[in-house]
Amino acid sequence: MPMNLVIQKKRKELGFTQEQVAEYLNVSIPAVSKWEKGITCPDFSLLAPLARFLKIDLNTLCCFHENMSQQEISLFCKEIETIARTSGIAKSFESAKQKIHEYPHDETLLQCLTFQLDGLLTLSGLPPEERRPYDEIILIWYRRLTESKDDKITNSANYMIVSRFIRQGDYDRAQEILDMMPDKTDITSGMADKLMLQVLIYQHQGKAEKAAKDLQNALLMAINKVQLLLYKMVDAELAAGETQAAKSISKKSSQMTELFDLWRYNAFVAPLQVAGAERNADECIRLLQKMLSAMLAPWDMSKSPLYCRIAKPPSDSRQMLSAILSEMEQDSAYDFLREHKDFHPLITKYKMLAAESNPPRE
Repeated sequence: MPMNLVIQKKRKELGFTQEQVAEYLNVSIPAVSKWEKGITCPDFSLLAPLARFLKIDLNTLCCFHENMSQQEISLFCKEIETIARTSGIAKSFESAKQKIHEYPHDETLLQCLTFQLDGLLTLSGLPPEERRPYDEIILIWYRRLTESKDDKITNSANYMIVSRFIRQGDYDRAQEILDMMPDKTDITSGMADKLMLQVLIYQHQGKAEKAAKDLQNALLMAINKVQLLLYKMVDAELAAGETQAAKSISKKSSQMTELFDLWRYNAFVAPLQVAGAERNADECIRLLQKMLSAMLAPWDMSKSPLYCRIAKPPSDSRQMLSAILSEMEQDSAYDFLREHKDFHPLITKYKMLAAESNPPRE
């Protein structure tokens, strides 16, 4: 709860009027009114007597120990997503900054908003020059998180900063931060055994549903990691000139989609990496057609026995589709495709579908 609401709430609880507060502190009634509306804040010298008058400590008055609940954070994050979709990325950043100002010591809130806005910014399709001021804000927030006493928050923030430096080509700064981070295997070395023990406890307690849900969560996390590793292996083999090895890994990556009931979109990512490296324009266009088409059919986890207990409602993938189309138009990696007869019609077609309220599934 921000300071203005603390003052108003405690004043009313004690049965005081604004006039009585003003008289006690030797300030004007409009000054107290502005405090309670959040327009201004009490002078530093007034904080202690105000806290005594309201029969609270300074920590409570200044909200030093005040944090949002996990449910409140989740609801606000949904609100931020709605604002970004309906009013634009600028409005979502304004709302997030205001909330962070209200709860300056809530690291969980800061972490959730930073990760969410980083993702929304990536999907926004904004050109680099328009993204830059928002990127700077995100980086400032990540750096604040690296000062946390919670190792999980610190490590995740450092990971994101390293990823950003890598994307910017600043490998020296990325390596400097990476060298300070604990080895990933050290962080997670005991997690598998811990999970198995927890599942065993649940089973002995007759809580099979809980055991199955924990296992599904662990499986999804493991599969996502394997899939990311395969994508990176394809890149590495292509960079090493081992095209056949890259193709073989790419095929296995695609097979994972059907084997593990993943989103059909994933089946085309690695093959597109290979086709792009070979500058095979016809194959790239063929794969892009399938990939963009797959994006119009969101992943329904509830239909899979592997994820049905952790399923969330299928998300609207049109924002991601719009971001990919924007990347296709702007990224130099697609330059070799621009002369292909089907490239621009493909973008035009899926831009229209992305703009429709209920795009048809192909």
